[in-house]
Amino acid sequence: MSEEENMPAETAESAAEGAPQLGVNDLKLMANIIEVVSNRGAIKASEMAAVGSLYNNLMNFLIANGAVEVAEQEVASENETGELPGEQSND
Repeated sequence: MSEEENMPAETAESAAEGAPQLGVNDLKLMANIIEVVSNRGAIKASEMAAVGSLYNNLMNFLIANGAVEVAEQEVASENETGELPGEQSND
């Protein structure tokens, strides 16, 4: 049994109320922060792959959940090249 199942109902509710919350707006804010710091050159070359991967995962999640809509121009260019706008191929 979990600890929450063993707690009285009042205690379980108060524990849930005090728990930190993370919502879609927080995720959108994180994506915006990543965009800003990358535009300002605040990300080191050795960090770019990890930050880019995190950003792509975050944006894919937001798009899949309908929190962010992809502009038609971005979708069209992605379909034509198979790359996201701003990405360069290594051909």
